[in-house]
Amino acid sequence: MKKFLISAAVLGATVLSTPALAANNSASANASVNIVSPLTLVNDSGLDFGTVVGPFNGETVRVSNTGSRTCGGLTCSGTPAAANFTVSKGTANQALKVTVASTVTLNSGSNSLTVDLSTDLPGALTTDVNGGAKFGVGGSLVIPANTPDGAYSGQFDVQVDYQ
Repeated sequence: MKKFLISAAVLGATVLSTPALAANNSASANASVNIVSPLTLVNDSGLDFGTVVGPFNGETVRVSNTGSRTCGGLTCSGTPAAANFTVSKGTANQALKVTVASTVTLNSGSNSLTVDLSTDLPGALTTDVNGGAKFGVGGSLVIPANTPDGAYSGQFDVQVDYQ
């Protein structure tokens, strides 16, 4: 009987000292990369509101990203145009992201006007089968009362990247 108790004690110690099976703590992951060609961006034409006739009292003149103009009750003439851009040398069928400054300041001597560029940006843009794309950028110009006559101009930056 004494032998049996010793055997049972050894068996019990062996069972207690055996490590438990570990849970599955490994996983696999996929790796990927999308290789694309560098883009070339060229400005084809500038944003042009045309000629606007006063008197002014805070009216808004808007040129859409397609080049159509609304004059907010003012008299406008000339040929309006969105700023037009061409993307080339890219990879076909890739989504693009266009980044434009939110405003541009137009100066005439010591006088200035601010154009809001955030309202008339291109929509979803994707390169075509040749890796190119075209888009326009418009803007809204509020003309305050007593704005002095003059030819106002300024520059803004546009950047295009793959999404």
